[in-house]
Amino acid sequence: MIEFASAERRLPYKFGNRRSYWPDERPKVRALNIQRQMSAIAALMENELRGVAPAMPELDFERASGREWKAYEDMLDAVVCAAVGICVLEGRAVPFGDDQSAIWIPKPGSAKTAR
Repeated sequence: MIEFASAERRLPYKFGNRRSYWPDERPKVRALNIQRQMSAIAALMENELRGVAPAMPELDFERASGREWKAYEDMLDAVVCAAVGICVLEGRAVPFGDDQSAIWIPKPGSAKTAR
């Protein structure tokens, strides 16, 4: 996601880490911040895979259970993995690792822009 977002560091979207991202904020604000970040990631992935944003379920940040947050987070992670796979097939990713195993990272500047 760092490369897709042209970000300098990891994006703060993991629900379980919300307190460490914003330690001085109230729980509702933390949840809202996570929801906003997740929505931004879904919109970003829409550039790579058309139909992502409307396919993601609505998540009520004030009422969602921890299980619902985790399910949404897992869906986003799966979409990102699929987008990276597409980058690999299109030659827009590079492997990091060795002959036995590697992870694939989109090349800097290879993210598709809004259509």
